[in-house]
Amino acid sequence: MSPQSQNSIDRREVAEYERDDDEPLEMAIARAFDRVGIDVMERDTPFHEIVNVDALRNLHHESQATPIRTTFVLYDHPMTITTDRVCIYEPSDDD
Repeated sequence: MSPQSQNSIDRREVAEYERDDDEPLEMAIARAFDRVGIDVMERDTPFHEIVNVDALRNLHHESQATPIRTTFVLYDHPMTITTDRVCIYEPSDDD
C-alpha cells in the first residue's frame, strides 16, 4: 500500500454510507457526500467528469468473490469504496 493511501485511511472518518446490493455506485457516492454536507449536483465539476464511475462499478462488481477497496480523493476528501460501503475522511491541507 502506498504511503498516500495509508495516510487517507489514518484520517478521521467524517461519513460512512452502507451500500444496498442493487444501488448504483454513483448514488452511493452522492449519498455519502450528502452526509458531509456536499451536494455533488451543485459542484462546478460533477464527479462523473473526475472519476470513471463505469470503471469503478465494473471493478467492484467483478470483485464480489474477492473483496476490494478503492481509495482516492474527490472534492478534497479522501474516500474509500468497498463492495458494501463508501467512507469519506476529513480533508487535509496537503492534498
